[in-house]
Amino acid sequence: MCGFVPLRNGIADDPRRMINLTAEDAVTLHLNQEHVIDSTALVGVLDQPQTEAWTGVTFRSMESLEWLFLWLACTQAGHMCCMATKPTAVDSGLVDPMFPASALAVAGEGELAYLTWRAANGASDRRECAEVGVIGHSSTGRALTDRVAEAIQLWGEKYRQQSVRFEIPAHRRGSSDPGRGRFFLDRPHNPITVIWQ
Repeated sequence: MCGFVPLRNGIADDPRRMINLTAEDAVTLHLNQEHVIDSTALVGVLDQPQTEAWTGVTFRSMESLEWLFLWLACTQAGHMCCMATKPTAVDSGLVDPMFPASALAVAGEGELAYLTWRAANGASDRRECAEVGVIGHSSTGRALTDRVAEAIQLWGEKYRQQSVRFEIPAHRRGSSDPGRGRFFLDRPHNPITVIWQ
């Protein structure tokens, strides 16, 4: 949730790349060192056919998205990034991000999916209770959109009510098992294990 404060100057030195998705820089992707995405393949991705998937996962006003975002960071490792948007892109209907100026996004090779939301059934508006959705752009169909939506649904059904534990394992080797809510993050100095239990 603190991606807006990148660590620099010898603390982390995580290089950030910006990809302009529109000619007017109205929508940009912010990529970090773990992203191995071909940025040239994403130029013009918003012109590709759009698909939507609604997850049934809802959040009430002031309910934190942090654990969903962590789940997506683990399940979409290496592809999750921030999509920044200017008012002109939102007002024109080019994008419908979760927040007025940004959305969590998952980038692939020439395809993009990002989070959005709408008023949940029975709610007067999104501020009261909102359902999380995914909007995707791809020339090859809706596979990425559905993959992100299914990850959100799995979290909502199986892991939302569980607590999360972080460990620094004794051994440098480990494996992830998303079906059991266990993720091994191989970091340069010390690996980290994230466990939903």
